[in-house]
Amino acid sequence: MLRRIFLYLVGVGLGVVLSMMFFGDRDIDFSYFPNARTVKHLRAQSFTISEKAMCQLTCLGLNASSFEKVFKDGDLDVDFGASDVDGMCRTYRIEVEDQSYASFMLDDCDSLSNVLSIETSTCVCK
Repeated sequence: MLRRIFLYLVGVGLGVVLSMMFFGDRDIDFSYFPNARTVKHLRAQSFTISEKAMCQLTCLGLNASSFEKVFKDGDLDVDFGASDVDGMCRTYRIEVEDQSYASFMLDDCDSLSNVLSIETSTCVCK
């Protein structure tokens, strides 16, 4: 009986080691919820910033690279209620925490993520 348990544990141990060798260093991303799928989709596309958004970033004392870092690495939350997801080009309102701005509007059209505007009360840009 003990021999069977020992052989079973050796087999399980070898299976775990072999599985780790074959599959261990994969980056697995579980994006099953709508927010995670949308953010993953937007981050995978090319990224541009409109003139209005650049004006607002400058007014806030930020530059394009700092905004892109927040966009690529930050904790983003899509507000689907304030977004326009009908049609070919979708416009999303993305909320951000711990930044000098609370949210921004982003246009998703033809494999391009274009930041339309950054919602701030201190800057007036046209």
